Amino acid sequence: MQTAIPATSMFLIIGLFILVRRIRSMYKPTKGRGVRIILPLLFLTPGFSFFLNVSGHVTYLQLSIAIFLGVGFSIPLILWSDYEIRNDGLIYAKKSPAFIITFAIMIALRYYFRQHISTIEPGTLSMLIFLLVICYLIPWRIACYIKYKKVLKLKNTTFSN
Repeated sequence: MQTAIPATSMFLIIGLFILVRRIRSMYKPTKGRGVRIILPLLFLTPGFSFFLNVSGHVTYLQLSIAIFLGVGFSIPLILWSDYEIRNDGLIYAKKSPAFIITFAIMIALRYYFRQHISTIEPGTLSMLIFLLVICYLIPWRIACYIKYKKVLKLKNTTFSN
């Protein structure tokens, strides 16, 4: 049980780090063509090894619940993530307390699931949580990229005229 404390601490530290980065991004302009918005999806690729692990025994119901929760988590993130052109002519992520609260709730729920679902073996639970993460991260990041491109196009047409 001693190994659970460092893993829990690491999970909370990483979650806090991601939350702080998202808050800081609201004060810094988004640069370039928006590739940095999609880049975190590339960092997910090592996690796909969970699906190659034969020790995990996932039922269709468990898969369905993980996918449903993941897509459900992506909806508020998509709704409250937006971009704006500020007075300096640069594109920023809009400041949204609702986004920050939603993201903090998602981190807390992931922590709760990991700590309190004891009927599923750890390898299977890790696989399901990873599936949940990719099911909210992929739609959210793609939607953010599309929203950014729309604002970038608006900026280019506004400032070129």
